[in-house]
Parts: sequence; C-alpha cells; structure tokens
Amino acid sequence: MLRTGPATGFLTAGLLVSALSGCAVGGGPSAASPAATDRTGSDRAGSDRPATPSPTGRAHPGFGLGTRGQDEKAFPAYSATSVVRRLPVYTSVGGPVTRTLTDPQPSGAPLVLLVLSRAPGWLQVQLPVRPNGTTGWVLARDVRLSGLRYRLDVHLATHRLDVVDRGTVLRHFPIGVGTRDTPTPGGTFYLKELLQPPDPSGPYGPFAYGLSGYSTRLTSFAGGDGVIGIHGTDDPTAVGRDVSHGCIRLRNVDITALTRLLPLGTPVRILAD
Repeated sequence: MLRTGPATGFLTAGLLVSALSGCAVGGGPSAASPAATDRTGSDRAGSDRPATPSPTGRAHPGFGLGTRGQDEKAFPAYSATSVVRRLPVYTSVGGPVTRTLTDPQPSGAPLVLLVLSRAPGWLQVQLPVRPNGTTGWVLARDVRLSGLRYRLDVHLATHRLDVVDRGTVLRHFPIGVGTRDTPTPGGTFYLKELLQPPDPSGPYGPFAYGLSGYSTRLTSFAGGDGVIGIHGTDDPTAVGRDVSHGCIRLRNVDITALTRLLPLGTPVRILAD
C-alpha cells in the first residue's frame, strides 16, 4: 500500500512554461507534493533487499520493467532518487562517465530516475534527457531505491489513461492528446516532477506532472525544450480529442485524483492502440 509521507517534489516559482514547454503557455508554479513513494520497498540501492542482483546487468524478474505480454507484476518495480548533488552517469558497468545530472533538477524537484535493471553495485536507469529512452548506469551507493506500486498506461487512439496496479486496471480516465502535427510521443517514460500552477482555473488546471520524455516534433517551445506533461485544463471539451502540442490533458478532478496516488518515478507507457 502507498502511504502518506514527506513530499517527493519541491518546485520553485516561475518554471512551469519551461518545465512543460510542449504544452500551452501558462504561469509559474508553486511547490507541489505528490503522493509518497511506497516505502515498504525502499532502501539504499547497495542493499540486497529489493532483488537479487543480476550478474549480467540485465533486467531481473520482478525488479526491472516488464513489457506487454510479459509478467505484469514485473512492471513497475523501483525508482532511484539521487543522494548526491551531482550524479555521475556511466555508459556501462565500470565504463566511463557519459554525463552528470544535478540534484535537485532545474525545476527544484528531486532527481528521480526509473530503474530498468541491476548489476552488483550498479543500477541501469532511464534518463530524463533527449533522445527519448536514453539509458545509463549509476552507482548503487549514489541513489536510494523506492518501491513503485502503480503505472500509467496512456492509449492514444482511444483517448484513455489507465491506472494499473500490478496488472489490474484500477481506474481509467478520458484524456486529450497531441495533434497529428504535434503528436504525443509513444514509449515508456516516468513522472519526474509535479508542478502546481498559481491559477487552478488556467490552461494547466490545478496540477501538472512533467514526464521524462520530450516532443519528437518540437525541439523548443515557449522558452523551454519541449518536455511532455500530464496536466489539467481550462477547457473540458478538449478532453477526448487530439488537441495539444504533445501533452496529455485530463479533467481537473482527474489530475487531482492522480496527485493523491502517484509518486514521482511512476512509469508511464504511452501506447498507439
């Protein structure tokens, strides 16, 4: 069970446009507190509690991400939150550093990554950078693992978002998605930050999640770099249609319900069907 606890996202004002630049223009956010991560599975990644390490570094059953047709209980599993201010990312286990990520993120949110697989002393993670789906390896001692219970499945063709609990759909919501010219990108992403716009009746509604993915058509938008988001709307008639620059729009009551349930790091699968 998820339980309430300390906020997992802390955001500074004036960053909503740049953080969710694949969406309509809006005002700056204030601090927002998503649901706490399931601490029943939390631990420093150096421990062997979450799963037995895979010596090859490949996804370990019940730990890494499953795919459609595989055991649904393997998806999702864990997120990794940085415990260092500058997190080195390596090309491979024992390989060279390819980039360094800063904690907190530019928005002020903690640096949270989605875990894909594990090797002794290492974690393979998805990175919130271009191109979409970029991965890397981090040292286990540099992060803290947190168990994840839920995932989101976004069905573009049917304009539906499902909340999935270990293979069982708990709830589904109607959504608006990207247009043909600025489509919502497909793939597996995760919730990297939660923002709270100053005007809950504005174009983003009361809350906006920033995803780890980016628009595949827009390299920049409204002063930002095209991050895709999940947010509310000031136009309920936009829900159920192809209307956005790539973001996913929900009714305000629905995005509010999600913020009470989902922690940062929650996986999001965006599907064409």
